[in-house]
Amino acid sequence: MKVALVCPTIGQTRRGYERFIGDLFRELRTRADVTLLKGAGPAAGDEIVVPHLRRTGILEKATGGRLAYTRYRLEFASFAFAAWPRLAAGRYDLVHFIDPPLARWFAHGRRMLRSPIALVFTDAGPVPCDAWRYVDRVHCLTPAAHGAALRAGTPAERLTMIPVGVDPAQFRCDEDRTELRRRHGVPADAFVVLAVTTLNRHHKRIDHLIEEVARVPGALLWIDAGLHPDGDPTLLDLARARLGARFHHTHVASGAVAQLYRCADVLVSASLEESFGMALVEAATTGLPVIAHDSPHFRWLLGDCAELLDMASPGTLAASIARRMDGGAGVPLGGTALGSRLGWHALREDYLAMYRETLSSRLVAPGGTRQ
Repeated sequence: MKVALVCPTIGQTRRGYERFIGDLFRELRTRADVTLLKGAGPAAGDEIVVPHLRRTGILEKATGGRLAYTRYRLEFASFAFAAWPRLAAGRYDLVHFIDPPLARWFAHGRRMLRSPIALVFTDAGPVPCDAWRYVDRVHCLTPAAHGAALRAGTPAERLTMIPVGVDPAQFRCDEDRTELRRRHGVPADAFVVLAVTTLNRHHKRIDHLIEEVARVPGALLWIDAGLHPDGDPTLLDLARARLGARFHHTHVASGAVAQLYRCADVLVSASLEESFGMALVEAATTGLPVIAHDSPHFRWLLGDCAELLDMASPGTLAASIARRMDGGAGVPLGGTALGSRLGWHALREDYLAMYRETLSSRLVAPGGTRQ
């Protein structure tokens, strides 16, 4: 079984998509014949960089930053056009990808070259898509996503639900907390509310998070998030205006995220819905208190490892932060249980089994038409 993992934005930005595909590649590369196709970064024998038009490169300069959706479509179309000949020539059995625009393009490439390659798409949301029409299997990350896919018409036999894995050891940090805070420019005595997130209003609700922390005198909001490729810079302006010196912004390398969990007093997500919640799981496995929205998804994901409250109600998050600052009792921690349930050691074989099952029961003929 020869597998290609594909993510055009690896090497360009660090979000959940890139973290997931990158971690999956590292977990599987010693257990199967797996190659990573990415958009930038160093190349190696099993890591191929595919030249393409980046939406934040020459396309952005040519449009003056306008036409964001058009640039997004062109980026993935150009990547697919350059990647598919490599995939076909490499005689891969299966291609696994996470970016929705690639589904249609890969299906076209498969049909034109009459290729037998199987296609697996990870539906990581948050925007619904019809990629199932073009692929052999849709991989869902949560029970809620699995149910939504069924309701949207995806045949049950084409669906597999496997969570994102986490490596708890990757996020352990034993460095001195005071020294770490000094290094990152954060006061040693500050109460740090951390968000490892994406800068947007509609999904991550960063504007709501800023306003809630602004209600709590003395709390410092630390947001770790990048502006590339689609972060909203006006949220940084809002945070500086509302919080002043009580706001800290970074975008650290993935390997340094453990330091942030070590520095923080609590990690918060203001999202009402989430495709998964990698940072929440990572932080909880370190023992860092976590606050998230009270919904079926977060109850499934975190159980009793987090404080779950009504994030839609103004003032509720602020009250929780204030209680913690005053020494209020936190929620019982269950990081060990989370690490056992969602650790890569417990999930990596499930991914390989999904690939084998896809290859043994092809439900889509080459070219994207259903059998």
